[in-house]
Amino acid sequence: MEMKDKYGEFLGVAIRAAEEAGGMARSMQHALRDIRFKGEKDVVTEADFACDAAIRKHLSSAYPGHNLITEEEEAVERGSEYTWYVDPIDGTVNYSRGFPLWGVSIGLRKGENMIAGCIWLPALEEMYTVTLGGGAYLNGKRIQVSAVDQMQEAIISHGDFNIGNTDAQRQEMNARNLQSRGRAAAALQRVKCLGSAVVEGSFVAAGRMEAYCMLAMKPWDVAVGSLLVTEAGGRTSHLNGAPFSIDGQDALFSNGILHDSILKVLQLG
Repeated sequence: MEMKDKYGEFLGVAIRAAEEAGGMARSMQHALRDIRFKGEKDVVTEADFACDAAIRKHLSSAYPGHNLITEEEEAVERGSEYTWYVDPIDGTVNYSRGFPLWGVSIGLRKGENMIAGCIWLPALEEMYTVTLGGGAYLNGKRIQVSAVDQMQEAIISHGDFNIGNTDAQRQEMNARNLQSRGRAAAALQRVKCLGSAVVEGSFVAAGRMEAYCMLAMKPWDVAVGSLLVTEAGGRTSHLNGAPFSIDGQDALFSNGILHDSILKVLQLG
């Protein structure tokens, strides 16, 4: 894919780092020796750490002055206006069980705005790329969100159950999740749960489904996906309708047409 926009150099570096990490993860997937719990219900593998380290090395070599935030290691603050957000393997539970729905996400933020990034889904051989003002692409072909405008024809994906560090947090989140899914199921065609934020964000951008709801998020989960959706013509916000920020707590990604209607459905009392 030829890089013609002003953020193309950054994107090229992200793509190369993602491809390297994705290849490493695929080679390790069926011979994992160390799958450990990093919480009572969440896992991490040696592949997560190996891919995190490889991406850090790649980005720090290319841009030694940039800040760096990754899922598995401490943030590196260098006082730059540029910050990389990295999820070396998003959907680790899927990955650790051999599900194909997982991916590598690498994105760059300048000030308050995401400006470039890629999501590489190795098992599906799909590379999603995006730059601010430059559009969203899948394997080099421009993509756009779904044109579905009827709620009863819409598909939404929802974040996993059992998210949280304590029993109390998980119970509270599970109750909200159940209520939200029940409301969505009554209004929409289908409610899915794919188990990977970067997959779900990518699928909304590609028009495969109309929305993705996430009740609890981290910046690396949504940094690239949020830009991908908006550059594909969709809309992002928090669940209370506030303007979206990757530093927020929750998210709704949609095709834009149904955004307000889905927000009303998902409102939890």
